[in-house]
Amino acid sequence: MNLLKKIFRKKREEKPARKLKVAWISSYLPRSCGIAYYSEDYIKALKKIEKNLEVSIISHSDALEATYPIISLTDRSWHGKVVEAVKYINPDIVHIQHEYGLYETFHDKNQRLLTLLKELKDAEFPTVMTYHSVYSQLTPAQAQFISKSLKLLNAGIFHCQYQLDDLPSNINWEPENVEIVPHGSDEEIKLDREECKKRFGYEGKNVVGLAGLASGRKGFDRVIKRWPEISRKIENAILVAEVKPQPTEESINYISQLSYLVAKNEQKASIELIIRDYTREKFLEKLKSFDILAMPYLSESQSGVLAHGFATGTPAVVRDIEGLGYEIKQSGAGIAAKDDEEIFQGIIELMNNPEERAKMEEKAHSYVKDYCGWSKVAEKTLSIYNQICCEQSS
Repeated sequence: MNLLKKIFRKKREEKPARKLKVAWISSYLPRSCGIAYYSEDYIKALKKIEKNLEVSIISHSDALEATYPIISLTDRSWHGKVVEAVKYINPDIVHIQHEYGLYETFHDKNQRLLTLLKELKDAEFPTVMTYHSVYSQLTPAQAQFISKSLKLLNAGIFHCQYQLDDLPSNINWEPENVEIVPHGSDEEIKLDREECKKRFGYEGKNVVGLAGLASGRKGFDRVIKRWPEISRKIENAILVAEVKPQPTEESINYISQLSYLVAKNEQKASIELIIRDYTREKFLEKLKSFDILAMPYLSESQSGVLAHGFATGTPAVVRDIEGLGYEIKQSGAGIAAKDDEEIFQGIIELMNNPEERAKMEEKAHSYVKDYCGWSKVAEKTLSIYNQICCEQSS
């Protein structure tokens, strides 16, 4: 009898744990979008920790690697098709990555997404949403969307504490279902700066880097215009702009503007303007080849480029706005500047101070290890999932 009990106990122990099923609604690969790459990294991190995680990705019609590439913003009923897919998946949790443009149909101010959230709530699917654009001062439309959506969610995720602190004054009530989960950074980057410089032909150069989507709000043009003045104060300086094009008129026009500014620049021999889409691996190598990352952005909530900069240990000089300034001041991995003049002066001072750059690099690595690494993000997210599932079953 004791032998039989041992056999039955062993069989129970060998029985695989029940899978946690997640329906992930987001932009996804190969769609050229920061949140697509973000979602790939996020899901990998979750699966690395939770082996019994099953993720079904519902995404846009050009996201061919998604499980269900069905969202078309030319389709007025896309939200209904998403609900049908969720019902078919029958997940334990629905997790949505939110950026306004991802769900903006016929200028409806994300109303179809609100309808989707209501239908998911009515169908009793626990739902979490990560908000990628939360500002200290919300527009009336943003405030209305966040207020309405939080009332339909089990949990909302913001990236920075200041976003939550400023929220009640924007929406006139204080939500209790918002969690802070930082934008993730890769913890396993093993790149050497000098080797990366050699790979791109920057040996012996002091590299100031610009990187990101081709958009006027990035402010790259401001650095290019002032480059003659900046470069005279840095020995062997080179400005490298790694710009990712988008199939929009605004992106095309901005690329033309940058090209013109480089062509007429008196220091154009020390400017490299690269217009291309890039793989995540090549982008990380490029960031590592920079001595500093300059981010003179005019507007931003938080930045995937900065998160990658932390991962490569590249000190950053950023405009002190929203998540950019917040994370630099939290990490100590760069300089947060209030205006163009402080940005330009910060670039010059940091490029001429290798010891300070080395200290900032160590602080960037510590910030990733202790706070914003993907393993930390995944652990916090799984904790949120499990808490919601426990509340649902009780």
